Amino acid sequence: MSAGDSLTQYVRAETYRYGLHVSTSYVDLLRRPGASLFVLAGFIGRLPLSMVSLGVVLLITDANGSYALAGAMSAAFALATAFISPFGARWVDRSGQTKVLPILAVVESIFLVLFTLAATHGYPVALQFGLVVLAGASSPNIGSTVRARWANMLTGGPGLRSAFALEAVVDELVFVVGPPLVTTLAVKFGPPQALFVCVVLILSGSFWLAALRSTQPQPRPKDHSEARSGFINAGFVIVTSLLLLMGGIFGAFEVTTVAFTTELGHEGITGLVLAVYAFGSLLSGLLVGARSSTTGMPQQLLIATIVLAVVTLPLPFVSALGPLIAAAFFAGLAVSPVLILTLTIVQSLVPPPRLTEALTIATGGVTVGFAMAATGSGALVDTMGAHAGYYLMAGCAVLALIVATATWKTLKKY
Repeated sequence: MSAGDSLTQYVRAETYRYGLHVSTSYVDLLRRPGASLFVLAGFIGRLPLSMVSLGVVLLITDANGSYALAGAMSAAFALATAFISPFGARWVDRSGQTKVLPILAVVESIFLVLFTLAATHGYPVALQFGLVVLAGASSPNIGSTVRARWANMLTGGPGLRSAFALEAVVDELVFVVGPPLVTTLAVKFGPPQALFVCVVLILSGSFWLAALRSTQPQPRPKDHSEARSGFINAGFVIVTSLLLLMGGIFGAFEVTTVAFTTELGHEGITGLVLAVYAFGSLLSGLLVGARSSTTGMPQQLLIATIVLAVVTLPLPFVSALGPLIAAAFFAGLAVSPVLILTLTIVQSLVPPPRLTEALTIATGGVTVGFAMAATGSGALVDTMGAHAGYYLMAGCAVLALIVATATWKTLKKY
């Protein structure tokens, strides 16, 4: 049985297992020639997305015990990914995934290994920052390249929303599997070894995806007739702002949860709590992607941000492990709908020749928000206590609701 057939059977089994009548739409997508293979390769290549930032936090806190420095290191990686990696995505659009992805993966892996060695041996902090920035700058955005393949395959058809929902589910599965994996590896073998596993995953996923030539979008040379004007507009800025706040939610949740579970004496299950949050989002993503709606996407986005704010607000008031796990699950349920809707709107705003770049910039908003919140929540934890960072998380959710409320009529114009 091929890897693609195995993936199709897995999706079918899981959707029936959870009682969601969604198997038809997702299995039909995965039956398209080459689709299941690039989804599986994308999953492997994306696993480090949920592992590297947490691995950096675990490595730095193990070395010197400072959550503020750990958050800053994680933020440096994230900011470099957000602001510099879009140039790599533009290169991907112009020269093709087959040519560019292996180069980016090798460069990122080299710098990530050097950063890990520098942190392990206590080299100057400035050098560590420089290496982690270079690793983030060369990071290939696997999620954007896979979504670009779907957009190329479906050419804006009605199945595209389901395809993007499937990718959101893959993203959440990444965050279900990744945090417990990197935490377990760090506990059993050490934080450096956990980051070395990330390197293996980066290389294997990127090289496999690059080898799948038949489904990649055609390269668009620099002098392609598609005009640059219209790429950035009010709608794109609004959606990217919402993604920035979503990143703030993720960053505050991750760093604060590491500190809070450690304070409670349960640091070994930090990854489990993070995975429960992602699992809630995975379930809602499966449902949202399989259901059609007559309501416009801006209105759906407004409703989704209302739910997001409501379910996130209880987290600052949690004081024990059991309620934390329950609150994390319900908070996670609100994540996928926002991500699916925002990224689908991006696809409708951007010309196909620049889709990988546009998706990388938009998801860079998540990365910037993550970086800012990781730094801010780390400082709050160091000065106010382990659970204080959850206030920042709740604040980002409320701000997302405010932005969506103020701008949904503007998005309707697009």
